[in-house]
Amino acid sequence: MRYCDLTLAYTATSGGIRTYIDAKRRYVQEQTNDEHVLIIPGESDGRESHGRLTIRTLAGPLIPGCAPYRFFWQPLRLLEALLEEQPDIVELGTFFACPWAAFQYRGHRNDNEMRCLVSGYFHTDLADAYFGSPLREVLHDHLSQSSDLLTRWGLSLAEAAEFGAEKYFGAIFAKCDLVFAASPQQLTRLHHYLRDYDSDHTRLVPLGVDIDLFHPSRRSEEVRASLGATPETVLLIYGGRLDSEKHVETLVEAFERLHPRLPQAMLLVTGEGALRKKLEDRSETLPGFLVRPYASSREEFATLLASSDLYVTAGPHETFGLSVIEAQASGLPVVGVAAGALRERVVPGTGYLVPVDDADAMARQLKIAAQQRKEMSALARQHVIQTGLDWNGTFRTLFAKYADAWEG
Repeated sequence: MRYCDLTLAYTATSGGIRTYIDAKRRYVQEQTNDEHVLIIPGESDGRESHGRLTIRTLAGPLIPGCAPYRFFWQPLRLLEALLEEQPDIVELGTFFACPWAAFQYRGHRNDNEMRCLVSGYFHTDLADAYFGSPLREVLHDHLSQSSDLLTRWGLSLAEAAEFGAEKYFGAIFAKCDLVFAASPQQLTRLHHYLRDYDSDHTRLVPLGVDIDLFHPSRRSEEVRASLGATPETVLLIYGGRLDSEKHVETLVEAFERLHPRLPQAMLLVTGEGALRKKLEDRSETLPGFLVRPYASSREEFATLLASSDLYVTAGPHETFGLSVIEAQASGLPVVGVAAGALRERVVPGTGYLVPVDDADAMARQLKIAAQQRKEMSALARQHVIQTGLDWNGTFRTLFAKYADAWEG
């Protein structure tokens, strides 16, 4: 079998989607006799193969304000690449230009009496994260001092945009042979996208973590010292994209409120994104706040996690929370927000959840978690292991569902 992933979200500094694809390719290489081709936009056209694994890049422009991410801007060129690579199964990781080329490719294969499946993985609640929530935030900022009528008009506009996005992406999901979600909550949300269709092709496939790599034994006092942390320091860490979708500025505000209550605390933010420069400027005036580049290797990130004391995240749009389970596997309690998949990831005894964008509540719970971190650390890792959130389990499930669909 020849598998293919199509996505915009695979760059040197990408987060969860790249982690998922890299883990899938390792599984294909080590556990199967199959082949895998990854097709992504890049600075120029290119193709590189290592054994049964191939990466194909198609030249595409940078997405404005989202460098280093790029567009697939020539759907016909993407279709040609698929026809040249001839995958049997195409999985969509993003849903803008990619789907239409994939559906055309499937049609071409079917016309020539060859099987082809096109699937989608619901990595992000697109309608909420990219349409509804950003519009609500912008309009609230601009209309909060206006009349009730204008405020209601703004909210209606945001709801209309989200509704339109749901209809668009729902139509794409309906055309797929299979659509995967990483958690029961996101499976329910996916069904909402598909409410206008008679659809029974959604499947639950939880993501995973390398439980040997992300392990408390990687804790390093030398790494802590290089960050300016002493043995008494309570080191908070966030790792991920530095953009408005992740509400990173709420973390900084919460830390600013925490610092007088817990002077030995430090906050380490590692990643890349549109807010990086703004966060770096803030770090120059806020004691204990550090901004570091994206961890260049999984080993480096695993060591940073294990060398920290608490994981903190304010993003309300997580569909699974991959970085959260990596932190838990590393023995870190989590303080996050009561939204998205975090409500499933952070169970009692492993951390605390607070209302979205409530920096004061987050600061209070961070102080409590800091006091309880030793007791919660073992429970956090135990939770990951007991719920079977490892990559081998993820891909055994995924490829079994593909095999069932192929044979059916």
